Amino acid sequence: MSSEAGAVFPCANGRPAAEVAPGPSRGSHPADPYDLIGVGFGPSNLALAIAVEELDPGRSCLFLERNTGVRWHPGMLIEGARMQISYLKDLVSLRNLASPYTFLSYLKAKGRLEKFINVGASRPTRLEYQDYLSWVAEDFGHVVRYESEVVAVVPVAGPGSETLDLLRVRVRDAGSAEFHDLYARNVVHAGGGTPRRGAPGQICDASSVIHSSTFLDTFPARFPDHDAALDLGVVGDGQSAAEITSHVLKGYPNARVHLFVPGYALRATDNNPFANEQFYQRNAGEFYASGARRRTILRTELRNTNYGAVEAGHLDELYDITYADEVRGAPRLVVHRASHVSRVVEDGERLSVDVRDRTDGPDRTMVCDGLVLATGYTRELHPAVFGELTPLLSRDESGELLVTADCRVRTDERVTAGFYVQGYAESAYGIGDTLLSLLPFRSQQIVDDIRGRLPAGRPVAVEESAPYPPSHYVETDLDRIRSLMERFNFATVISVARDARVLVTHVPLVVERDRGGEHGMLIGHLDRSNPQVELLRDRPVTVVFHGPDAYLSPDVLKTDRLPTWNSMSVHVRGHARLFSGRDELMRVFNGLCEQAEGESGSYWLRPDDTRIEQLRGQVVGFEVDIHELTGRFKLSQELDEANRELAAADMARGTSAERQAFIERAFDLQPRPDVLGPPGGPGVGGCPVGGARAAGGTAAVADNERETAR
Repeated sequence: MSSEAGAVFPCANGRPAAEVAPGPSRGSHPADPYDLIGVGFGPSNLALAIAVEELDPGRSCLFLERNTGVRWHPGMLIEGARMQISYLKDLVSLRNLASPYTFLSYLKAKGRLEKFINVGASRPTRLEYQDYLSWVAEDFGHVVRYESEVVAVVPVAGPGSETLDLLRVRVRDAGSAEFHDLYARNVVHAGGGTPRRGAPGQICDASSVIHSSTFLDTFPARFPDHDAALDLGVVGDGQSAAEITSHVLKGYPNARVHLFVPGYALRATDNNPFANEQFYQRNAGEFYASGARRRTILRTELRNTNYGAVEAGHLDELYDITYADEVRGAPRLVVHRASHVSRVVEDGERLSVDVRDRTDGPDRTMVCDGLVLATGYTRELHPAVFGELTPLLSRDESGELLVTADCRVRTDERVTAGFYVQGYAESAYGIGDTLLSLLPFRSQQIVDDIRGRLPAGRPVAVEESAPYPPSHYVETDLDRIRSLMERFNFATVISVARDARVLVTHVPLVVERDRGGEHGMLIGHLDRSNPQVELLRDRPVTVVFHGPDAYLSPDVLKTDRLPTWNSMSVHVRGHARLFSGRDELMRVFNGLCEQAEGESGSYWLRPDDTRIEQLRGQVVGFEVDIHELTGRFKLSQELDEANRELAAADMARGTSAERQAFIERAFDLQPRPDVLGPPGGPGVGGCPVGGARAAGGTAAVADNERETAR
């Protein structure tokens, strides 16, 4: 595994992340496998987790990461080092701009959006991108197990299957050192690359020989004296080599750096907009559809967009450092052109470095205090982990994996389980295979492919087997839904913090039909000391309006039914915003009064009321832009008309006349005195509902209640 393996909603989408890793019960037996197990939880599989959440939430999945948390290229998180791509090429934006997991959503949540814009940078620092990954990963604690190292992936036959339709994933728990097996229909391997250190025996395994993948973790500890007069070597000609060279020259003022490059000099990355079109989704698809020879030519042509090249601005910075040294009369950077480090051995406390000249010049041996290998990574399936699966994977004549356009490796016909790779098929997908630009598209392709390959007879998740709530309980009449929200406006506002705490507040809300989108807006206010206030600051929110509900006894009905409970509610999903302006708060206060006072509307807050300012200091207003409305009206729809009338009358028992009328309208029934009882007195159903006198009684009751309250 590797660099990316080390890197391994709501919360944001209404589902809290678990505070602990998922338990071992699911997937521990071949009869109950996961739909998907992801190996590694770096950017690739993190983007996949988002795609599963947003595109196929019923899918059962688990991600296994050997590190303790999100660690994305930790050895190269050098202060000030920037990404080489735009912030818009995050884990999800190119697929779904409305996702709560975009980089811009991260900046907004962190309170830095305006400052980031003010900085004027299109490319964030690596430290900030690492923090973004960690921020996203916090919401997926329910589907990832950290400190879980995958030691084997083996194809097996599930119960009653004649093919190898499952993959058994053997996992070692870092804490207990125990092993256990998990089963999945599909495995997505995104373990990253293995640091390239040269042929066995070529470069000694000494503490002073450091690969760039662990540079920040090990170099400062190995060389703690920043004022020492050191001779340090750096091998490589890419971005990492240049950044390490600059870092050492800045941090070790008395050190001399020997930069061993295979060509004449460091070269600038070809990141002109025409060349960068190779990372468009469409062009990546065309690359895959090309013949093998054309793909090889294109990879060679576009190689310096990613390999063996340095961002032009950083080259200028590095050259400025060397020029300043020249001015001081103390040059510290020595570039060894056309050099190949062929052998490194320990020479006492130092290193003996053999250097071969690639232009047939004289070879030489140098002595260094330390050597940093900025030599990149190899991308191959680990033989120990995939040893039993590898013989069943298809390869081309050059030994490269044969893959579908959806990242699934083609296999022997005996294998029907899905094995997907992210970052291991550059020959098929182009240079973008190991980069971040295509992750949103690739994750969708994998999700769609897995969904389309589910075997017949597969146990189906509840979300897939039937809609919930059942369609016959879903109210689609927008006027009825709004009517309930306005009549029963004392609602439950639900938010989920990033640490999975659920905060709930019960408040009266005003429905504004003519503002916002097609569903309108909600407005209300909270006490400023309420901790939920901060979770309504540009965040998703769920609001529940509770209408009438009642137990329905079988004794009420003229049919043999089990007891049940009828109810009416509306679930609202939307996006909340805070406000504290006087005019906006006045709209809330007077809206609540108007809604509660009814037709008389006798009470109205005047703008010049001196108490308003004091109230403004105690409360904060909020509005919810309604994105989704779900009316859940469980009103015995499965019964015939006569029994529904009995259920309606029973539900109305004990309620005010106004509520009785509301229930009658909700059931959409014509009043029948022989069932519902005569106006003004109890009947078979228990109380009067509907009719002219009942409607008049509603106003009287409302007036009486209002008079009493005053």
